[in-house]
Amino acid sequence: MSSAGGMDIRELGQHEQKAYRALWLLGITRHPAFFRISPEDDATTGIPTRFEPDSFTLGAFSGSSLMGIVSLERDSHAKLRHKALVFRMFVHPEAAGRGIGRALLERLISSANGIDSLRYLYLTVLTSNTRAIRLYSSLGFHTFAHEPGSVLIGDCYVDEFQMACRLTRA
Repeated sequence: MSSAGGMDIRELGQHEQKAYRALWLLGITRHPAFFRISPEDDATTGIPTRFEPDSFTLGAFSGSSLMGIVSLERDSHAKLRHKALVFRMFVHPEAAGRGIGRALLERLISSANGIDSLRYLYLTVLTSNTRAIRLYSSLGFHTFAHEPGSVLIGDCYVDEFQMACRLTRA
């Protein structure tokens, strides 16, 4: 367990599905301009990972309150096992600006560095989410693709970037 901004960072367990779902729904309903998914498209009722070393979700807690989340899922295809997807990153607005997102991602990257033969992390981010792009870039993610008008939010098409980070082993 690690700590940042008064938060404890740890892997979520299956018993925390309800808290996860509530925080995730808060993110995609209150901040739709920053997510590729809408509540009506989200069939996942809980934590979208398998609770294994190469498929996990981290949570940031203030006491017993879940305030931030991020997930990692290693690619299951034989030729792509060296890659993992980083997804569903969200920090509760009450915890914004306290370094929680950075702490979650640093812990995720550290854990990913310990996964045998994993070489790359990748993610997709809407270009409207400039704060997230700055955070990802500061942690070693680089844009490798830009898709104009890829997501329809309201009546506007928003661009998205695909970003990747090459892992470094200690």
